[in-house]
Amino acid sequence: MRNLAVILPYAVSIRDFVHTGTLDQLLSIPDVRMQIYTQNPALPEFDAIRSDRVSIFEMAEPHDSRVEQLLKTIYPLMFYDTFYYVRQALAASRLKRILAKGLVAMRRIIGTQRTLRLYARLLLATAPRPTANQIVGDPDLVIATRSTINSLDYGLLVEAARRRLPQLTAASSWDNFTTKGFFPFPVVRIVVWNRKMADELEQIFDVDADTIVEAGYPRLRLLENSGTIRDGPDYLGRIGLGSYRRFILYSASYAELTRVAGDPVPREYRLIREVAARLAPTLPNDTCILVRLHPFSKSEDESFFADIPHLRVFVPGRGDRYVERVMSEADEVHLAAQLRFSECIVSMASTMTIDALAVGRPVINVAFEPDGAAPGMISNFYRFNHFRDLIATVHLPLAHDANEVTRFVERSMTGSDALTDGDTPDMVAFEKLYVPENSRAYPNVVRRVVEELLIDA
Repeated sequence: MRNLAVILPYAVSIRDFVHTGTLDQLLSIPDVRMQIYTQNPALPEFDAIRSDRVSIFEMAEPHDSRVEQLLKTIYPLMFYDTFYYVRQALAASRLKRILAKGLVAMRRIIGTQRTLRLYARLLLATAPRPTANQIVGDPDLVIATRSTINSLDYGLLVEAARRRLPQLTAASSWDNFTTKGFFPFPVVRIVVWNRKMADELEQIFDVDADTIVEAGYPRLRLLENSGTIRDGPDYLGRIGLGSYRRFILYSASYAELTRVAGDPVPREYRLIREVAARLAPTLPNDTCILVRLHPFSKSEDESFFADIPHLRVFVPGRGDRYVERVMSEADEVHLAAQLRFSECIVSMASTMTIDALAVGRPVINVAFEPDGAAPGMISNFYRFNHFRDLIATVHLPLAHDANEVTRFVERSMTGSDALTDGDTPDMVAFEKLYVPENSRAYPNVVRRVVEELLIDA
């Protein structure tokens, strides 16, 4: 009997592993038992896989020592030459910039691979040793769904490294490697979504190409499944908006990233209000603006938009122990219907842009500040490596004022013939770099990789 330990610290990793059928595929491997480590073992999304072959444990959150906190703070500075978010964070501190440049020089002299190995040893040496192991027994493979040094599963991965348990990482976000810092501990395989992520591992972190597996965009099958919902009017009727027949989907990003000290309302919410106020009067009477809040949002956030005519708010998922709201299978159907049946999508530096393009929907990103706001905050998101590269390679449509959003919506509602070259991304480059055609096979690819590793173990 082979034993797998699967660590699912976040709702997004549950989404990519449970709803996509990846866990089902792993459990279909003959003679496999599975341990799952997560924040809420009673999560209903696990009900379908509960059996005598599956044990579900509540994971303990890490408690870093001061030395660990210091090492985690220093770690991204070694990539000051590469990551925009690090340069932005150090812009006001000359001393920190000098330190960062010194660390970059050290990394280049020693070599990135060797530097990461040395840093991993430092982290292992400074991490507290618990009185008992968290990981039960001696699993043949530990599967983690994060690749970042500050992830909630850090303690479990430290333990796995100390015990020399083979590890596989299935990266769960397209910006894992460029905004969160690649985890330095050695793994036997890294499963990524696309060629772009593989390039980042090879070019930035000097990861051997033969350890990287491109499995595709795990959510693609979910995004294509709108269940029994027939069209836009049917969907609007099901969510209590039967007085409308069409809708514009406005997908909010993680608004807390745009909160300014002293202002109770995130800047992104102010921008949504401004765009909606400009857009709503131009829409036909049968069309509304559906604002989909981010899974990190709170239900009460929708009250901020209550007075805007023809605007309605959709709060995805449900609250749980996880830092973001948990998406059920019904929530996945909502998302698929919102993408498929909207006239077009407006977003702000969000993964929803990838979702929209993956299913061939017109999407524009807002890249400007609300009226009266100091410049720089929202436009800065488009300088982060992952979004900067998406814009550069796919030629993503950006709006630099509310009028550009309105004109894009008008063209989208008129029909595909009205869209201009500036509205249409390079879908050949998008498929090549971000959402491969074989993405629907993600669960099977992960299973094949795991089977190969179990045979070699």
